[in-house]
Amino acid sequence: MSTMTEEKEKVNRPLDTMDEIAYRELEQHYSEAKRTIENLEARLAELLEVDESHKKLNGKLQERLTEVEEDNKKLADQIEHRINQLRKSGM
Repeated sequence: MSTMTEEKEKVNRPLDTMDEIAYRELEQHYSEAKRTIENLEARLAELLEVDESHKKLNGKLQERLTEVEEDNKKLADQIEHRINQLRKSGM
């Protein structure tokens, strides 16, 4: 009869053990997920800094491009004016 009692204990024990194992696994998954989230948040912060830097740089490049285009147009107008002067003078 003591074997039946031991068998009943064995049947009940795995449930407790399974709950403990499941709990530990959940804790482990939670810790891993938390680390992953922290890593992703840190990476996002880095990428946002890079994005901001790129926006500033692109803004400066756009300003410079506009300046160059304006200078190019002025030079083209000056050249056209000179050519017209030369034509009028008979060259």
